[in-house]
Amino acid sequence: MAAATRKRVAPPLLDWSEDHRGEFARGVVSARHQLARLPLFTDEALAAMLDQHDRANLDVCTMGRDPAERSSWRDVPVCRHLPGHHLIEAVHQTRLWVHARHALDTDSELKPVFAAMMDQLRHLNPGWAPLRAYGGVVIASPGAQVFLHSDISETMMFQVRGSQQVFVYPPRDPWVSDRALEGVLLGEAGEDLPYDPSWDAEAARIDMERGSFAAWPLHAPHRIRFGNELSVTLVLEVVTQGSLVKNGVLHANGLMRRAGFNPKSADTAGLGAAVKLAISRAAKAAGAVRRRRGEADISDVSLARALEQA
Repeated sequence: MAAATRKRVAPPLLDWSEDHRGEFARGVVSARHQLARLPLFTDEALAAMLDQHDRANLDVCTMGRDPAERSSWRDVPVCRHLPGHHLIEAVHQTRLWVHARHALDTDSELKPVFAAMMDQLRHLNPGWAPLRAYGGVVIASPGAQVFLHSDISETMMFQVRGSQQVFVYPPRDPWVSDRALEGVLLGEAGEDLPYDPSWDAEAARIDMERGSFAAWPLHAPHRIRFGNELSVTLVLEVVTQGSLVKNGVLHANGLMRRAGFNPKSADTAGLGAAVKLAISRAAKAAGAVRRRRGEADISDVSLARALEQA
């Protein structure tokens, strides 16, 4: 029965304009899409997808109601191995956030949709050239929330069931600092950030319903409040040359800072940025990040000192 509801369908369509094209990957963008018409996201189809999904790539979490109470976010490992239909029922009845990571790029029924989504985004935004892309399915309970956090990849969402409000904040102090991002990239901290309700005055609020699309700039902090029915969102995570360089510079700055240096700049242009990117790549390749001790190896001390001001 479930398999019959998960047949392949035509590629999705995005309603796009010159304004969307100009703001894409630079600002907050919202648009309409046709994915919600697909028969791939009913309860039965979602249960079938979950039954086939690698549970190592499944996150199941619960949380409180206060958007400032980050400590209420809890992993629920007992739910990770439930049969798909039981897990969907639990989402309906409790406060859960379920993320089937890589479902879009691994599930046999969803991969054609993922490919069509990426092809269309490339076509609609000339010059946008992702190096890597991944796609997950987020299934959230009525009234659930995601606390303020900053992603290290470029992120975009397609709402296919239910609704959510997304609050997007500027990608700079006081909402997020370079040092906080360095900690995330070094694996020392999670992506969650402190939240101050007064910041909402500076937030872009996106009211997403069935058929809504949203995207925002790299590292822009955001939090999510889900509506009064089960929500299903397709989430794309994309690595571009721009995000690769920005994250590489921040990663190198973090390595240097933990080695006792004090880099002043996170600029992504010029010789200093190129050298920092090389340091980041070399450190990753050599396993030079000692995650547990929070230390780093910078073998060329003179180079690191020169880059303090770069």
